[in-house]
Amino acid sequence: MGTLLIAFCALASADVHEVGTPEELGAALEAAAAGDGIVIADGEWMDATIAVGCSGTARDPIVIRPRTPGGLTLTGLSTIRVGGSNVVVSGIQMRGGAREAPADGVDRARTSSPVDLQGDYCRLTGCAIVDYNPATREERYQWVTVRGVGNRVDHCYFRGQDHSGVTVVVNVERGRPNDALIDHNHFAGRPVLGENGGETIRIGTSNVSVYDSRTVVEQNLFEHCDGEGEIVSNKSCANVYRRNTFVECAGELTLRHGDRCVVESNVFICNDYPGSRGVRIVGRDHRIVGNYVYDPDRYGVALQPGIADTPLSGYVQVERALIAHNTVVAPHGECVRLVSEENPEMLPAVNSIFANNILLAPERPVLIRAPNPDDFEWHANLAWGGELGIPEREGVTWEDPQLVLCDDGLMRPTPESPAINAAAGAYDYDHPSDLSWRLANYALDIDGQPLDEAPDIGCDELSDAPSIYRPLTAADVGPEWMVR
Repeated sequence: MGTLLIAFCALASADVHEVGTPEELGAALEAAAAGDGIVIADGEWMDATIAVGCSGTARDPIVIRPRTPGGLTLTGLSTIRVGGSNVVVSGIQMRGGAREAPADGVDRARTSSPVDLQGDYCRLTGCAIVDYNPATREERYQWVTVRGVGNRVDHCYFRGQDHSGVTVVVNVERGRPNDALIDHNHFAGRPVLGENGGETIRIGTSNVSVYDSRTVVEQNLFEHCDGEGEIVSNKSCANVYRRNTFVECAGELTLRHGDRCVVESNVFICNDYPGSRGVRIVGRDHRIVGNYVYDPDRYGVALQPGIADTPLSGYVQVERALIAHNTVVAPHGECVRLVSEENPEMLPAVNSIFANNILLAPERPVLIRAPNPDDFEWHANLAWGGELGIPEREGVTWEDPQLVLCDDGLMRPTPESPAINAAAGAYDYDHPSDLSWRLANYALDIDGQPLDEAPDIGCDELSDAPSIYRPLTAADVGPEWMVR
């Protein structure tokens, strides 16, 4: 199919345009106005470049969709480029990007993302990209690139990316926060790449890591995302990673560059899967609160040592981190690694707070490589296992937390647990950098139940209130039309 070159379109009365070919789609987009819908006949398009340059409004977006959700499949070198603003692309599949030699004898390579949200306040929803890979692994491209401001990728399915390139990348610009939202997506089956460049999500790069992106990544399911050690790679500031579920992934959520990020109420079901871990921290003023990590092969939480006078591509020393209300159960790996390298020239984390965590390592040291525990504040942590790993101290109680396996697969405290009503009071401090200020926005536990006046240690508050959240499954995320 030929390339579509779509100009910016002028406003007209709202309408529904029925199209069956790329050429008809091009004409419909040229005529589209705010509130219009464009309905594409079901079928398969090869090598179609859909370039959308028109704009809707926040109240009346332009919506592009197949007649049947999932009914249009793009393949070959097909791409979707969405410019303008307030445009919604819904229900399209992209499958099998590699193709046989073209009939005209001219071999072409994809040089850009299959999907590129170039405009502002645009949305990719209910779509699927599956095995959309090049014929040779030398080609590198991201599956979805998010630029601009206010764009959203939601309820999509991504599986089988086997080449170099990020599955979903957010491009960060100086002085222009993205305010992007990546939510309710299902990321699955990314095999080991064997080199750098196999992230599932990356927000920013090292050279823009000092700028705010303000992207929110929430309620996504990651299953067997093994591309590289950084499943989610944060490389900008002020991002939020909230209520995602990671199941048997050979990697971690990495705050690789940037400051002031929040990692809250995520569930990591590692099951001793090779290479699996939880959260790695680099940089300043991060908040790691209310997460659950079960049976990592390596560690639940790691604080990466920094480099003095580091370049942007290096490692900024961890300062003023808050690690609170997390539950880490590590039968095989490590609960917390305070130093990730044994190099005396590296700078260990300092001026950080460990509060209200349950750390259980039945037969192993709870805290690993901790050369400077006095550089941390410790409040109401409950630890149990082979050994503590640091000298005994106030703020760390060595006692069995009495966790039991519940119907949803999570280990939770019993009513008799020493964790119940034992958390450090969040309002007992009065300095702007104290625990109360750092916990000010943490009011709901891993289930979405409110913390009471005497909160429990760990990520789970014993409560009669209904559970709002639970570990995600395929039924909770991705396109409604897709059977997985």
